Amino acid sequence: MMGSRVSVDAGLGLVAFSAMAFGAAIALFHCIHPAAAADRRAPSSSSSSGVFVSEMSDVQRVRVTINKSRTFRVDTAFSSIVAGSPDIADVKSLSDHLIYVQGKKTGTTNVILFDSGMKQIGILDVEVTFDIGNLQQNIQAGTGTRGIRVSASEGQVVLSGTAADAVAAERAMTIAQGSIPQGGIVVNAMSVAAPQQVMLEVRFLEVNRAAGRDLGVNLMAANANGTNIANSGLGGVTAAGRSPIGGINTANGPLGTGGSPVGSAPTGSLPVLGTLGTLATTAGGVAAPPFGSLLTSILRTSNGSSVDLLITALETKGLARRLAEPNLTTLSGDAARFLAGGEFPVPVASTAVAGALPTVTIDYKKFGVELAFVPTVLSRGVINLRVEPSVSELDFSNAVTIAGTTIPALTRRDARTTVELRDGQSFAIAGLLQTRNQQDVSQLPWIGSVPVLGSLFSSKSYQQQETDLVIIVTPRLVAPAAPGQQLASPLDSRLPANDVDFFLNGQMEVRKRYDDYVNSGGDVKGPYGHIIAPNAVVRAPPPAVAVDQPVVKTLN
Repeated sequence: MMGSRVSVDAGLGLVAFSAMAFGAAIALFHCIHPAAAADRRAPSSSSSSGVFVSEMSDVQRVRVTINKSRTFRVDTAFSSIVAGSPDIADVKSLSDHLIYVQGKKTGTTNVILFDSGMKQIGILDVEVTFDIGNLQQNIQAGTGTRGIRVSASEGQVVLSGTAADAVAAERAMTIAQGSIPQGGIVVNAMSVAAPQQVMLEVRFLEVNRAAGRDLGVNLMAANANGTNIANSGLGGVTAAGRSPIGGINTANGPLGTGGSPVGSAPTGSLPVLGTLGTLATTAGGVAAPPFGSLLTSILRTSNGSSVDLLITALETKGLARRLAEPNLTTLSGDAARFLAGGEFPVPVASTAVAGALPTVTIDYKKFGVELAFVPTVLSRGVINLRVEPSVSELDFSNAVTIAGTTIPALTRRDARTTVELRDGQSFAIAGLLQTRNQQDVSQLPWIGSVPVLGSLFSSKSYQQQETDLVIIVTPRLVAPAAPGQQLASPLDSRLPANDVDFFLNGQMEVRKRYDDYVNSGGDVKGPYGHIIAPNAVVRAPPPAVAVDQPVVKTLN
């Protein structure tokens, strides 16, 4: 009895323990199941494009690239979604936990999620931007620099960071403007790592040479009374009032010694030739006065007729040199302009109004030495130059006179080009070699073509003009002077003259005194100081006198 009761009690205890263990397992399973379900709904770590919206008040901000799409997973089931601006983003629900968003145009909007009871469970702020990742790679590949950063905000692409040079910054702007859709704005917030300054040296060198030779031969024949006159050549006949060359023709000796005049007394003296117009027209269009003239009588008859000969000669030589060296400094990538000259007024008549007189306004034209250029320092020290040098001067020989107002013309020499060269290199960007020869012959028809003899019936002129012009540019990379460093000026080696130098010695300025050279160097280049004669002999010091010195020993 006792043994059976004990076995029955043990069996009942085992059943109760089993029931308790089963209930605990069931409770533990219910506790673990929601977490496992949540883990199954959670995205894997490899899906980096997803985002969770877990609370009603939680606002998640996401960014979508224009013309691209992303999917977002929500941990709470929703039944409906509302997009704030369908024109900016296209929003669709793929399931009760998955949202599909596609960017249509740049801007910001939001997406609100509701459950089956139309209770708001989350808000998703969506910003549609440009593809800045792809643009960043293109800029790095195109410029070769990693210091330029790309960001997008409010429909704008902002380029920031540091560019290696101005060329890299300009190239990054070009790539960005070509990558964004039409209407997008690119903001340049970049800075150049080492802005460089370029000084441009321009030299205008022009040489004009002119040479000419003129030879005029005039023949004039006339009778004693001056009623019949023949003339050949360019010279004209001057007014009467001068005795003929060689005097009045007489017979049986001179007058007063038994001689008598031949023919009737002249009513006037024999006309002679004027020498101002005996030369052919020069290259400038104006006949120059002859430098040498010879007037002689080559024939005289007994009846008082005579033949006069006038020979005029002129030789001219001219040389003109023009040199202009403008210098101008500016930052790489910036334009600079320089003008040393002035402006002259030009009257301009306005359009006449019916019934009213036209009004005249004044317009000013520039002249002088002008320089404009834009330097750009490229990689490896190459300088790109867009240069426009010009030299002009007033030309009154071609002036126009209107209503008493003389308007001069302009003689202008300019060039416009783009070149590339390194620091200190020179380039002749423009050059001109012009030669003009002009020969004029004025002669009597037919007889002037006879060899040798025809020279007496002709006037000849020969003019030659040569022009050499070259424009040389030299860019240099420069830096400003250190604080306290003095720069050279045109007044360093000269001083204004005092009353004695100006009135007595006729000097308007004098060179600096020798003391100035010793104290400040004057115009001496390089180190200066005491002068040692090259033949000076430096004597050796006398030998030291031997003196017995005590010996000192050091004991360790």
